[in-house]
Amino acid sequence: MMRLLVAMVVLLFVLGLIFAPSASQESSSAEPEPRTLAVSATPVAEEAGQVGNGIAKVVIPRSEDGHFYADAQVGAATVRFLIDTGATAVALSRADAQRAGISPRAGEFTGTARTANGTVPLKPVTIDRIRIGPLEARNVAGAVIDGDLGVSLLGQSWLRQVGTVTIADDRLILN
Repeated sequence: MMRLLVAMVVLLFVLGLIFAPSASQESSSAEPEPRTLAVSATPVAEEAGQVGNGIAKVVIPRSEDGHFYADAQVGAATVRFLIDTGATAVALSRADAQRAGISPRAGEFTGTARTANGTVPLKPVTIDRIRIGPLEARNVAGAVIDGDLGVSLLGQSWLRQVGTVTIADDRLILN
């Protein structure tokens, strides 16, 4: 398990080198009343909120292993993500990418990432839509990993589009 975590950290560092941060997002001057959607391991879209303006909020409890996980809609598929605030971009396992309709062919894995388990091929992609509850981001920078990723990673390329991330009292709060 420790070896896999080290491999994921190295992979995230390499993804950080590949994907440059985008321009900062604009914020609304209006202060609407926040709404909260508390979620367990499987967030469900119960209300349509405006992204990143404080109207919608998703609360995710810390799992027993100390991490935060959420099921997100990627296109028409549900994908299980480890929410990784240190990752620059979204990293999809090949299996998750295929279920979401992203099917790179073997020759399209032109990038590489070094992990504790060796070099892992990757294909940079733009993901049309990723949604957790009422929070949605479009045209999200990511990569499909052609190797043993274990769980797909939800990084800053999605997080910075949906607003703020706060971790308090064993909860990760997105709004």
